Amino acid sequence: MKNYLYLLCLGTALTAASCKSTQQDDTACVDPSKIDPNGACTMQYDPVCGCDQKTYSNACMADKAGVTSYTKGECPDAK
Repeated sequence: MKNYLYLLCLGTALTAASCKSTQQDDTACVDPSKIDPNGACTMQYDPVCGCDQKTYSNACMADKAGVTSYTKGECPDAK
């Protein structure tokens, strides 16, 4: 995601300050202290879109990835 944001900043007329702000917002989206690779989640598919613009199969999967906020449903650009 950081590479994508870097390219976005280079490819647009955004100021350096706004690019820096966007990168900080993305970093705040995932709390490393909440990442739990060994956490147990069900396999139920009930997608959520994380603030990092990644689709997670359910809220539990987003939580264990350390995502701080998400909305119900797949992300618009999910593939």
